[in-house]
Amino acid sequence: MKLSPEELKNGRLDPETVESAVEQVRLNGYVLFEGVLDSEQVEKMRSAFMNALDEATNRSPESTEVNTTEFRKNRVRMDLPFDEPFIDPSVITSPFVLPVVEKLIGADCACIYLSADAPLPGSDYQVVHSDQTPFFPESTVSLPPAGIVLNIPLVDVTEENGPMEAFPGGNHLMPENRNHPKYIEEAASHLTPVRMTMPKGSLLIRDLRMWHRGTPNNSDHVRPNVAIIYARPWWRGGYQETLGISREKFEGLSDRAKKLFRLEKIKEEQPS
Repeated sequence: MKLSPEELKNGRLDPETVESAVEQVRLNGYVLFEGVLDSEQVEKMRSAFMNALDEATNRSPESTEVNTTEFRKNRVRMDLPFDEPFIDPSVITSPFVLPVVEKLIGADCACIYLSADAPLPGSDYQVVHSDQTPFFPESTVSLPPAGIVLNIPLVDVTEENGPMEAFPGGNHLMPENRNHPKYIEEAASHLTPVRMTMPKGSLLIRDLRMWHRGTPNNSDHVRPNVAIIYARPWWRGGYQETLGISREKFEGLSDRAKKLFRLEKIKEEQPS
């Protein structure tokens, strides 16, 4: 889905676009706005990610989670520093994302996750999975979404460098007792996935429960992808205990961003 020149210029979604995007997430589990962020901003994020990855690899390789499990074979999952350029208003309070998120999980939602995942050259297929475990695994009901994830690719996502495969068509609306790994993997073997190729700086908004998997990165470069999770205020999700926000960074946020991060434990500066 491409936003109109007017929407991009004005920094605001038309009401019709919001409604269409919300319906796409509700029906298929995701909506994709292609190539929204400008190249300069995306390059700053890519460069900052590569620097953070180098530092983490040298300091504490286990924090990158590479090869810690079969699920992470040649795949990075790394918490990002709560700092520019990752906390730019166009990222954490995107006017192209929040209107959709708020329609899906409420205006009182909180931001609970700021991370990056990246298939490295030589990565393999992941198992098909959902990013949210069921609240009531014995129940046959289908619940509304508790969390929405925003993915931002920092390079063009091509057939070669390991695009996500999504399984749209309402799978995220499966009853609670069907949202578990064994059933998902078996059922997905009968379905045809969509390979999520997209230009860098796109905004992929998806229900956390949407079935998906990573695919092999057959290129010679890493494919970094920012992940931000917005959730209902009563749910933490078990993803990150803390985003590591300092008092200085929190006070520098906009009022809207402060509301999103209001439930975080703020790190107070230690007296010198």
